[in-house]
Amino acid sequence: MRKQAMAMQLDQIFEFASAGTGDWHLGKGADPRSIRIAKKYHLSLHQHQAQHITSRSINDWDCLIAMDQNNKSDLLKMGVAQEKLLLMRQFEGSDPIKDVPDPYYGGEKGFETIYQLLQNNAGLMLHHLSTA
Repeated sequence: MRKQAMAMQLDQIFEFASAGTGDWHLGKGADPRSIRIAKKYHLSLHQHQAQHITSRSINDWDCLIAMDQNNKSDLLKMGVAQEKLLLMRQFEGSDPIKDVPDPYYGGEKGFETIYQLLQNNAGLMLHHLSTA
């Protein structure tokens, strides 16, 4: 998302962060498969450390983007206002809203597939955010 924001000259408008709704990976680095795919596309995840979003930190952000319905539900339960919450794939065509699949069990190919899916949706999301 950050790389696309730079390409669209929106990087001075938006600030990005990543956090999970669960704390099971808290403080850990990115999955080695994610690191390899990121490197392939000239991105670095070596500094990445998993963070946990909590009901205390939800108000630090103007907008939260959930990867799937479970994350969306968790965020709503934490008190995120519906109008501050988007789904990553909600602007992808006219099909019903789809979750971003978990690449964990898909091997290296699964991580490549998810990278491409996120890459395709990042521009749509940025367009929405910049025109809202």
